[in-house]
Amino acid sequence: MTKARKNRSRLVLALFAAILAISTSCGIIEAPVAELRTDVPQMALYAAAFNTSQSRYRINVTWNEHVASSISEPGAKPALVIGRYLKNSRSKSTLQSLDHLFSDLVINQSSFYPSLLELGSSDGRQMLLPVSFNLPLVVFRRELDDAMSDGFILDLAELEKLGAAQNKANKSSFTNMGFGPRWSPEFLYSTISLLGAGFKEGTPLKWNRTGLEEGIAYIKAWADRSNGSAAKEDEFQFKYLYLPGYKSVEEGRIGYAAMISSSYFVVSEERRSSLSFRWLAKDGAVPVDDDIVYAGICRGGSGKQAAEAFLKWFYSEETQRSILDEAKRYRSMESSFGIAGGFSSIRTVNEKLFPLYYPSLLGKMPPAHYLKPPDILPSMWPELRREIVLPLLLEATGPNPLANPNAELEARIQAWLKKMPTNQ
Repeated sequence: MTKARKNRSRLVLALFAAILAISTSCGIIEAPVAELRTDVPQMALYAAAFNTSQSRYRINVTWNEHVASSISEPGAKPALVIGRYLKNSRSKSTLQSLDHLFSDLVINQSSFYPSLLELGSSDGRQMLLPVSFNLPLVVFRRELDDAMSDGFILDLAELEKLGAAQNKANKSSFTNMGFGPRWSPEFLYSTISLLGAGFKEGTPLKWNRTGLEEGIAYIKAWADRSNGSAAKEDEFQFKYLYLPGYKSVEEGRIGYAAMISSSYFVVSEERRSSLSFRWLAKDGAVPVDDDIVYAGICRGGSGKQAAEAFLKWFYSEETQRSILDEAKRYRSMESSFGIAGGFSSIRTVNEKLFPLYYPSLLGKMPPAHYLKPPDILPSMWPELRREIVLPLLLEATGPNPLANPNAELEARIQAWLKKMPTNQ
């Protein structure tokens, strides 16, 4: 080889090395493997299906129970994060915009529920994409279907009226009770949220103080008007309600039971055949449960192209049909509802596909404009709601109500924060 050719070869190699370095730094040539960090168990199955569907990319799943707070902590970031309570002030700087997925027609923006998509945006940029969600519902015996005024929803006022009509009592106490608004802490929370409590991220929590007081007063008045008192509701619950709510409905002990969609639709189809339901609502608004699952891509994570490829694959109707098929084939529908434990964020999947696997949903999905998502909530919200908010709501609406629920809630939150090893 001549000296000129050797120099030319060295120059070509040097240029190639430079191009490779630039390409890697710019993301043109990127690792085909991406970490998916999640608190959603079903994502391990979906990632495995994606990995076998093609050979170019690979998704490795890591489990983190506190995924929302984990991505805000120091350390390596995953390329892809899918979980609950991801929309908060701490995670905002960790996530990158996903707007290019819409502009490049990788994902169809119009396929999502608008209100859920809006919750995932920040300052006009789409930071998170909705994956799945759940809705509160009220269960009753199928023969009562015709008595309902609406085919989709059951308004709070109508539920109170229908429940009171089914009360039966002997000389000293109730033997049957249509419905008690305090039997289910989750129902109590959904109702008070519908009435304007407005829980949202603060330091760590803010809420509408007037809305909370009015919601508590509404529940107390409901108990007094329809069931005599909160004490009589509690007495009835202690005596008779030792079964899951839907079973107490089946045996006729109560008329209505509050549930969440993720719990109701894992009850066997055979048992649900004697039951019907409506979505809980007030003035046409159906509250979306707090634990909406979202997906995001982290800044600085390795394997973003693989992450984007997974999202493109996941958000296709064909993929979600396959996911539902597999769940039915392997009977995982008996323990986990729908897509990632809930309804799909893609409207056509819920309207066209879900009734094929859950026949009682035929004609029952509420229109998109009915859905009322929660406000932005802190990453510690699951613990805060379970340990502080729900017990306080039960106490504040009970036989011995709190003198100042707002002040008491504030005090309990501060005491709870002091006991935490670290603030999330």
